[in-house]
Amino acid sequence: MFWNRKAEEIDDDRIKEKNAEANNKAKEYLNDKDKLRKLIFDAEAKVKNKEDKKGFVKETWDSLKSMFELVRAYIKGDYRNIPYGSLVLIVGAILYFVMPADAIPDVIAGLGFTDDAAVIGFTLRQVKADLDKFNAWKREQEQEEKE
Repeated sequence: MFWNRKAEEIDDDRIKEKNAEANNKAKEYLNDKDKLRKLIFDAEAKVKNKEDKKGFVKETWDSLKSMFELVRAYIKGDYRNIPYGSLVLIVGAILYFVMPADAIPDVIAGLGFTDDAAVIGFTLRQVKADLDKFNAWKREQEQEEKE
């Protein structure tokens, strides 16, 4: 079983394989708004349940939450200024985060969120400009609401 592997046996290939699975599944979720809503709900629940854990740095949690907000805005039709490929990567990273059978199971103390952080970090590097544009748009919306 995977969780019986020694740490040195867990490699980038396994993480890449699971991430590719998540990205393929992301395309399916993007075609079903109800599934996408449930995914975001489940991911937010996991974040709230694990926020006290030290496996992720605050930056990663904040970026993950921004991804949730972007997908919610996309579902509602409020925000569509994002390339489809970036959206697939974001939904794929969220799916990977939620999947119970990722490359390193979350129940392994000290390591469980390592692969999640790696996938989210990889995704952030790929979609940083798009996420920055979304966050700027969100700030503009909040400013307009105040006026």
